[in-house]
Amino acid sequence: MKSAQLKKLGALALMALGATSQVHASELFPNLPAKTIGVQVKIQSFTAADAEQIKAAGFSFVRFGVWSDSLTAKSYQKQVSDAFAAAGSAGLPVLLTVRAIKAIPATTPTELATAGGAFANAVTGLEKSYSSQLVAIEIWNEPDLETYWPTRNFDTTFVPFMAGMCKAFEGQPQSTPRVGFGFARPPTAGSASTVAMNRIVSEYPKCLNAVSYHPYGMTATQISNAQTFIQQNFNLPGVISEWGVSALASNGGIEGQATRINTFIGDVRRLKIPLTSIYEWRNSVSGSNEREQNFGLLTSDGQAKPARLSIEPLLKAD
Repeated sequence: MKSAQLKKLGALALMALGATSQVHASELFPNLPAKTIGVQVKIQSFTAADAEQIKAAGFSFVRFGVWSDSLTAKSYQKQVSDAFAAAGSAGLPVLLTVRAIKAIPATTPTELATAGGAFANAVTGLEKSYSSQLVAIEIWNEPDLETYWPTRNFDTTFVPFMAGMCKAFEGQPQSTPRVGFGFARPPTAGSASTVAMNRIVSEYPKCLNAVSYHPYGMTATQISNAQTFIQQNFNLPGVISEWGVSALASNGGIEGQATRINTFIGDVRRLKIPLTSIYEWRNSVSGSNEREQNFGLLTSDGQAKPARLSIEPLLKAD
């Protein structure tokens, strides 16, 4: 990335944005096309054919996740590189979410900071390998849920770990925007995520370029309020790295899913969210229950659901 673009990233990271001031997506994410809505895929099943269909549907990027503690395995490295190759074959940039899945054997602040530094090295390695294809690197996914924070005890372990990571980043050149931390719920006044974010952005104001969260079940007004809160409290824009609706009967089935997704796309456009990722491209046969199995815009065998058919003209309208 050109030095001028890097300077712009740094300026944006420190910019105080008012409720009525929106950062332009192309400035925050230089590799993102003019359209700002993408879709999530799973690297183990993502193919070049999927990428072509995603591009044809009007999405401008794909989001997928990588486990930092699996990157030493050659087979996993190939799976990751194959996913990037599939995305690249259709000219789709990638929002890459990176997290660990194994328990982190660290308890003291020093041990947690060291573990965070090691995680930063994994992130930096991925950035160096794939920077030309990256929209951004997202640090973690839903750490405010115990299931996805392997140290547990978010209140006491999250900040030391991420401080260690941010400190390690200070000595590395940045070529890709970083967003974090994929919160399951957006930070709110007095929440644990807000307390953590305040400490991190105060001590390491250049660590992140945006705050990411997952507004499942939230109204447009609630999302607007979340955006304002994030901008005013952390001096960073908010982005939506995951949102979806399952095609359950209680949600109106596949037709209800389509209606809700169409409404959501209209909402995030009106709110000028710089980046939004829809969960997910295909139904997941590995989902633990009916809800988790039916978020896809396609069935698990690749048949288009009403949501897939109805969003294409919306995505291509810009």
